[in-house]
Amino acid sequence: MKNLSRSWGMLLWTGFISVLLLSSCKLTDSNGGNDVEPAPLTDIDGNEYPTVKLWEHIWMAENLRTTRYNDGTPITTGLSAEDWASASEGAYAIYPHQEVEGIDSDEEMVNAYGLLYNWQATRDSRRLCPEGWRIPECDEWSDLREFVDDKMQVGFEGVGDALKAARQVGHPWGGAHDTNVHPRWNGNMNHYGRDEFGFTAHAAGFRTHEEGYRDLGHVASWWSSTQQSETDVFVRHIWNWENFMIRRQANKHMGLSIRCIKDAR
Repeated sequence: MKNLSRSWGMLLWTGFISVLLLSSCKLTDSNGGNDVEPAPLTDIDGNEYPTVKLWEHIWMAENLRTTRYNDGTPITTGLSAEDWASASEGAYAIYPHQEVEGIDSDEEMVNAYGLLYNWQATRDSRRLCPEGWRIPECDEWSDLREFVDDKMQVGFEGVGDALKAARQVGHPWGGAHDTNVHPRWNGNMNHYGRDEFGFTAHAAGFRTHEEGYRDLGHVASWWSSTQQSETDVFVRHIWNWENFMIRRQANKHMGLSIRCIKDAR
C-alpha cells in the first residue's frame, strides 16, 4: 500500500514550532520588485528552469535536477540506506516512484519534483549550481520570507501558502488548480497554495539519514549553505497542513531539494 508518513512533520510541530516559527538568521528591510527573469536557467545536463526575481536575488522556480557537477563529473547515486547514512561525498537520490500513486517512472518523478541531494553535494568544489549561481545561505532564505511578508502583509504565518504552487488535491479554486496530477500538494481543508510570486514550491518530500523516504505531497524541504553544528545544517520547510515557512536544522546525511540563487543586478 502506498503510504506517506507524517511522523517527522508531527515531531517538528510538537518539538520545535514554538521556537522556530518566527526565527530567522537576520532581519532585513525587503522592499524590492518581483519580475520573472526573461531567459530560463540551464544546468550542465541541459535541464532548463524558470527563474523569478524576489527582492535582491533571482531564484530558480523549480527544484534542481542535475546529475553532474559543473565540471561534468557524475554525482554519486544509487546508494543503499546504509551507504547513504555514512556517505562522506556528495550524492543524490530519486524519491521511489513505486511509493507514489500517479507516477510510473524515475523520469516522471525527477521531472515533477527534482532530485534529493545530501549536503555534502552542496559543498563539493565542483559545484552543483550552474555557473554564477549558488546554494542560498540561511540569511538569504530569511530575506525571501521577509520579502513575501512585506509584500503580502500576511504575517509570517502566511508565507508558506503564498509560495506554494497552486496545484493541490481539492484546491478551492477548482479547475486546473484542483488536481491529482503531479506535481501537486496533498489536500488540506485549511491551507492551499496561491503561488503569489512565481516561486512555485512543490512538496518533493525528503530522504532521511537512516529510515528511507517520506512525505512527498506533504512537505517541501530545501538546503541552505549554513551549518548549525558539526552534524546539522539550517534548512527551510513548507508543509501542506500549515502555511508557514519554517527554519530548522537537518542532519547533513538527509536528502533534500535545492533551489539555486544569484544576486539580482
